[in-house]
Amino acid sequence: MIKLLSNTLLISVLFPHYATSFSPSVTAPRNIRPSTPLFATKQNYEQYPEYDNIAQEWVITSPDQEESYGPIGSLLRGGPYSIIKRCVDPYIYDQSVLKYMATDRCDRQEAQGNIDAFNRNPNDWTYRKLQEKAGKLKKKDFGKLEGQSAVLAVTWAIGVTGTLGYLAAESARIMENR
Repeated sequence: MIKLLSNTLLISVLFPHYATSFSPSVTAPRNIRPSTPLFATKQNYEQYPEYDNIAQEWVITSPDQEESYGPIGSLLRGGPYSIIKRCVDPYIYDQSVLKYMATDRCDRQEAQGNIDAFNRNPNDWTYRKLQEKAGKLKKKDFGKLEGQSAVLAVTWAIGVTGTLGYLAAESARIMENR
């Protein structure tokens, strides 16, 4: 026991960052905010979500951060996979949107559009964001619904749903006639 304590003391003296890396900071204040926002673009700095250390979740700080568009908007912007992920686990979706709002300093519609785009195709979304940061592509607002993509999404959804419905009906008819 004494050997263990002496080794622990030796490690904490020689490598102090190891001694404190697994314990929570008690002296640090909960919310540190600069007096002026560094990267605020569209909204007031106070209107971004904050992380609640006690509840271990992102929380809204303003009524403006409530729902931007519903599941149909996710379907039109992100396709079927995005709406499935949103409906299967709405808490994770909402936390992802709030975290994106806080880290990217954007409004809820832009954050939801980015999360929907990420859910649709994470690799392309990540590549695009890296290219935007490098200055090779101009920033795209995924929250903005473009007419052409909405028409294509609706056409695709009706076509696929109609085809699958037709195939299911024909399969049932064939099975019934056996």
